[in-house]
Amino acid sequence: MLRKISANKLVCSILVLVAAMPAAMSQIGVVRTAASVQRVAGAMASAGIAVNPNQIELLSGTNSTRESASVRVVSVSNGTGGIVKVKLRCQDNLDCLPFYVLVHGVDEAKMGSAQVRALSGVVAGSPQSIIRGGDRATLVLESPDSRMTLPVICLQSGVRGQRIRVTSPDHRQFYDAEVVATGILKGSL
Repeated sequence: MLRKISANKLVCSILVLVAAMPAAMSQIGVVRTAASVQRVAGAMASAGIAVNPNQIELLSGTNSTRESASVRVVSVSNGTGGIVKVKLRCQDNLDCLPFYVLVHGVDEAKMGSAQVRALSGVVAGSPQSIIRGGDRATLVLESPDSRMTLPVICLQSGVRGQRIRVTSPDHRQFYDAEVVATGILKGSL
């Protein structure tokens, strides 16, 4: 009888610990900061779409791992009734997930040519990725006395001059590489 009571207490203790573990682990994790409408307005301004921060409505609880994470406009969809839906993402995929905002009070008749191009799906002023996550590419590793090329798989999208993470085809080696051109990356030994 005593062993049965002790076993029940042990099982209950384990269940309580297992139930409390996710909450405890979330407190230890990465600190995240909420995306601000000012940062979204700045990203839209750099894409050629001038909006006031009070016109922006965040659709979800968007957050990033760094407070200073750079946000860029991915696409702008045609809206109705003066409301436009904008898809944004952090410049570095590890900082945040893509997210949407609504921009209220947009008068399409008064929009400039950059804003009209943005509404048609071509975001003006934002660099286009020449390497996409999942693409196969060639990594050129150089040192002062040697040069080596090897096939890699890109883990992130990137534009010319940006540093991204890549992996060997067998996923055993990981590298930081700079995007040089479509399908070409460079790194150092």
